[in-house]
Amino acid sequence: MKKTLALFCSAMALIVAAQSSNASIIWQGDFETGDISQWNTPINVAGLSVTNDCVFDGKHAGKVRLTGDDSFLWKGNKSLNRSEFHHRNSAGMTHEGKDTFFAFSFYLPKKLSQHKHELGYWESDKSWQQMLRFNIAGSELSFQETAAKKVLWKLPEGAAPGKWHRVAMHIHWSTDPEVGSAEVWINGKHMGKHHFKNLPTQDALMFTQIGILRTQEKTVEEIFIDGAIETDNLTELLERDTHLIGKTCPAKIDKH
Repeated sequence: MKKTLALFCSAMALIVAAQSSNASIIWQGDFETGDISQWNTPINVAGLSVTNDCVFDGKHAGKVRLTGDDSFLWKGNKSLNRSEFHHRNSAGMTHEGKDTFFAFSFYLPKKLSQHKHELGYWESDKSWQQMLRFNIAGSELSFQETAAKKVLWKLPEGAAPGKWHRVAMHIHWSTDPEVGSAEVWINGKHMGKHHFKNLPTQDALMFTQIGILRTQEKTVEEIFIDGAIETDNLTELLERDTHLIGKTCPAKIDKH
């Protein structure tokens, strides 16, 4: 009887722990639905697909493919050759003083060209004002306050092809440059905490878009996106899926 009770208590403890863990996850964009329904309205959906050829975790990942064709231009603008997955929070979640804990993983089958590519950024839904972003040029990954001319940091091999990279961030939203901040981890490495104005207005609804945004070029380029997650705490954000960082994909993917 005591043994049965002990087993029952252990089972209940596991259930409670699992429920507590799930409760900390606000949103997931892991494509395990087999489609892009976890994400909001995408940008240039023709370049987006779901694949099982190369995944960070699970059975599916998102794929972005740009060809340089005019169909990938955004409203005819040759400086906006793009296709991206789109995610936005519920109203109020990015207001003054709020915090966002967000992460995603990306994989490049081949090194991108040396031209600047915007991998991901946060922007306001009313003013369309971009506040912070990640850039890729070749194998280099950099991060910057969009309004600034210089990047805050750069990693020469932060976007090296042939392996999965993990981007995690803690954003404290504020219109005050001394209060607003962005703290970033790349593949588990802390890149520092930087203060700047990251909210255009105190009640702005900020959204993120992840994929490829570049000037038009004929080069065909691809990127895989997977494991996107938003949590309500930093611990969950940094501990989740760390064992998958650096994971590789079949050689046929890199030769495609």
